[in-house]
Amino acid sequence: MSINSNFYNQLQTKPKAISFDWDGTLCDTRPAVVKAINFVLKKYNLDNWEITKSKRDKNKSFKENFPNFFNDSYEQAYIEYLDYYEKECLDNVKIIDGSDVFLKKLINSGIFIYIISNKEKSLLMKEAMIHFNDISFKNILGNGDAIENKPSPAPLIKAFYELSIPINCDNFWHIGDTNQDYDSAVKANVLPIMIVKGKLKEKTNFEF
Repeated sequence: MSINSNFYNQLQTKPKAISFDWDGTLCDTRPAVVKAINFVLKKYNLDNWEITKSKRDKNKSFKENFPNFFNDSYEQAYIEYLDYYEKECLDNVKIIDGSDVFLKKLINSGIFIYIISNKEKSLLMKEAMIHFNDISFKNILGNGDAIENKPSPAPLIKAFYELSIPINCDNFWHIGDTNQDYDSAVKANVLPIMIVKGKLKEKTNFEF
């Protein structure tokens, strides 16, 4: 999986700001997430992630799904998940090829960049510091920073509102890899750009 920054040069118009999802968009975090959730599931004598993931509500964040996985023990299980992830799984997170070059190209062109993720903020900040410590993000929003998580438009609106520029598809884009990213962008009146098999695509299948 990689991000090819050459498409940027083909654009006739450029946005004022672009927000990025994190997991599966700028970093490959799946090995870390699976390792951590399987550790906690095993501790509670529950089925592994390949089975348990079928209980997930795809319209909710990972944290918001913990009651579906752990029932009444979800709060303690989530604390244990975060603790194990931070101590044992950060080394399993890998940057998506080309994403650092792509981000620097945007910044050098005067485009503000954001991270807008449903990931727990503490983990998000640690991973961003490890993998993009030389990148100046305008803001980083994680789980709970807005009144609702994606697929609500609230995180995108909160991030872009500070620029005092009309929020529309000409001025703002959101790049992500899930339906939550697409739905959030559409509801916020922001252009959704989807990563499909490592390539940047608009949801309409127009490829740059």
